[in-house]
Amino acid sequence: MRLVKTIRIIFGVILFTRLGLFDSVPFAVAQEMSIEELYLNDTVGIMIIREYIRSDDREEKLVALEYLRQLIDDKESPQEVQALLAYMALEGVLNKVRSDGRIANNFPDIRIKAVEYLGDMELKEASDTLLRVLEVENEPLVVSAAVRSLSKLGYNDNDYTLNMILHVFSKYDAVRPNNILALSVIDSCTVFMQTGEKKNPWIYATLMHISTNQSYVRPVRDYANKTLTRIYQKGEN
Repeated sequence: MRLVKTIRIIFGVILFTRLGLFDSVPFAVAQEMSIEELYLNDTVGIMIIREYIRSDDREEKLVALEYLRQLIDDKESPQEVQALLAYMALEGVLNKVRSDGRIANNFPDIRIKAVEYLGDMELKEASDTLLRVLEVENEPLVVSAAVRSLSKLGYNDNDYTLNMILHVFSKYDAVRPNNILALSVIDSCTVFMQTGEKKNPWIYATLMHISTNQSYVRPVRDYANKTLTRIYQKGEN
């Protein structure tokens, strides 16, 4: 915590000098809360992190993620942290900055980190953001990270989350089969069947499909088959 405060002071001086922090143009976050409301509730540290997020430089975004990770661990400013992570999780897909006709802020690795950190936020809003990621994301590794984080958070809403995961997986499966995504989906079936509708037929159909689809490597197919067998055995008990 002391290190974070020290870093905030150092980079605060740099940012006030370099960027004129209070005169900067607000940017839209991916949540309902307006930027004005965020500023009113912010600490200076959050404002500094936001400036790093706004940069088109990947390294500065990584710095912002380091600060956000520490705030998550310290359980500080959860609503503000979640809103900033939501912006980063959708950056380059919904929240686009263009330069010379190209998207200047499209960094899938940054989105993966943001999505992973959202999985550590004990907030329903984090789950809502991750569901939005599933809807709009076009990188399977980011989608895989979102599936893992949704499974970790565990909000299922009468199988809504699981059904969304399986729906998105079916789209990738049809055109871009991905082994890592398949593994994440298999694990999500195990997690959500504990809290949702245990007889959800889509679970069985998806696992059966993965276990027999030659597009997936044998370890993935075997894992799907073992998971399917385990689910059947539990259903009989």
